[in-house]
Amino acid sequence: MASGAFSSDAGDRIDVGDTSGYNGGRLAATVLLVRDGDSGLEVWVQERVSTMTNYPGMTVFPGGGVDVRDLPDRSWDSGDVWTGPSAVMVARRMGTTKYKAHALVLAAVRELFEETGTLLAVDADGNTIPDATYLHEERFALISHRKSITDVLRDNGLKVRSDLVAPWARWVGVSESGNWFDTHSFVAAMPEGQTPDGDTSEADDANWFPPALLMEGWRNGLVRFVVPTWAQINELTNHATVAEVLAAAENADLRPVVGTPVNDRRYAEYYTQRPVDRIGKYRGLHP
Repeated sequence: MASGAFSSDAGDRIDVGDTSGYNGGRLAATVLLVRDGDSGLEVWVQERVSTMTNYPGMTVFPGGGVDVRDLPDRSWDSGDVWTGPSAVMVARRMGTTKYKAHALVLAAVRELFEETGTLLAVDADGNTIPDATYLHEERFALISHRKSITDVLRDNGLKVRSDLVAPWARWVGVSESGNWFDTHSFVAAMPEGQTPDGDTSEADDANWFPPALLMEGWRNGLVRFVVPTWAQINELTNHATVAEVLAAAENADLRPVVGTPVNDRRYAEYYTQRPVDRIGKYRGLHP
């Protein structure tokens, strides 16, 4: 999630108030990027640097807050950067407005590109990009807020294909710094030919892992999760392939989980096991 001044076209966007979600929490998007590895399903995760304001030292999915540059033009003339199911259809599935659905999808695509170099977009023929490294300078223009994701897509003749990012979950909660977020998570298959990287200032490390291995790491105090990440990793352990995950996304429960669900039996292990945080102690994140 980059910081800096908004891009120059911010004044042409829908009112910035539309970046607020449930009970005024800031809208955010995360992406569970998955692939079929040699030994089964794998998901890309990154460990946030200890200096981050929100969720320092936590293992998370790529993502961040929605900002004004992700919103559609006031004229709603976004057909040149959007293909696939319409924003209205996506909004109905997610239980939000078409403006916010548009912003969330574009934010998910933008954040994934900024943090991993993976671009979920298609060319004029409707084909996914086999190699996004030629857009290296565009990636850093996004990070510095010199461009919006709409600018990048238009300037390169590309479009977001909305069915490449499938709604997966929705969590509303407060970070350690006291900031409230209304986070919409998406799942996406790794585009063939592309390779994610960990070239982001927000993460100490990033890589592919089997979901079951991540859960084992958490149980042994070697991986730190907030409950939404834990819950989604745990759900991934029920699926053996990318195809299974994408099929499950079609029926995913997108009702928001609000606050701290300590009394919800689905998350009982998270709140009752409380493994010793060995990695946090090692890195000086707590005494």
